[in-house]
Amino acid sequence: MQMIININGQILPPEKASIPVLDRGFLYGDSIYEVTLTYDKKPFLMKEHLDRLWSSASKIEMHLKYSREDIIREVQKTIDHFGIPRAYIRIIITRGEGEIGLDPNLSDDNNLVIIVKELPENPTWWYEKGVHMIIADLRRLPKKVLDPNLKSGNYLSNVMAHHQAKKVGAFDAILLNMRGYVTEGTTNNIWMVRKDRVITPPLEAGLLEGITRSTLLTIGKKHGIEMVEDNFTADELKSAQEAFLTSSTREIVPITKIDDELIGQGVPGPMYLKLHQIYRDFVRNSLRN
Repeated sequence: MQMIININGQILPPEKASIPVLDRGFLYGDSIYEVTLTYDKKPFLMKEHLDRLWSSASKIEMHLKYSREDIIREVQKTIDHFGIPRAYIRIIITRGEGEIGLDPNLSDDNNLVIIVKELPENPTWWYEKGVHMIIADLRRLPKKVLDPNLKSGNYLSNVMAHHQAKKVGAFDAILLNMRGYVTEGTTNNIWMVRKDRVITPPLEAGLLEGITRSTLLTIGKKHGIEMVEDNFTADELKSAQEAFLTSSTREIVPITKIDDELIGQGVPGPMYLKLHQIYRDFVRNSLRN
């Protein structure tokens, strides 16, 4: 798979790209990031992703030496150099490097890393048959421990939950909070359909406010669909008529099995099909503007 990496403005092949081992992103996960994709070499919803990047920086009191215009310019430069229409984009900003120690003031200037790689079309079976998820044994950390709306390099709990899913052949894992309510998948937001209401957990449950999640809530309501933010348990999710996940690079993917239980009839349902078409129409219209 083709890939190039921009480090502080210098575009390099992956085998030549590196940051110092004393970088705080490497030592402590002291970094923030965003992921989006391109449609026909155009980064999608960059404003929304940069808004969240700046929010993450504020939450950890990270001073950014780069402006939004700097990042947009470097992202577009890297995309143009790459030259492939559909690409994955990962923007990472670390607090920088310096003496070893927890004090953030030991760091120097930020390091900016932009990873651009080829993004093949997602497998059609995801959308035609749906995916199998599990309920993770791990629980989502409370907001007072680590704010889920801080999109940082500190991702080990998600890594281990995803690993648990892969060990049993599942697509991904769903994390519950300490009260037993559904929060999110390891890299996606979770939804269910019950009595024609489309329900996703509220932010207060402990989850990242996904860009696709926010978009779907808005456009679903505009199409007269009852879109609700409310708590639900794993058992309620498993007994739903339909379930699906959302993320920037996956769009909307039906969930047809959780643990050993089929969701609904075990096939993508009519509400999922309707919402996915609405979302794809939104993407096409956005690209025309």
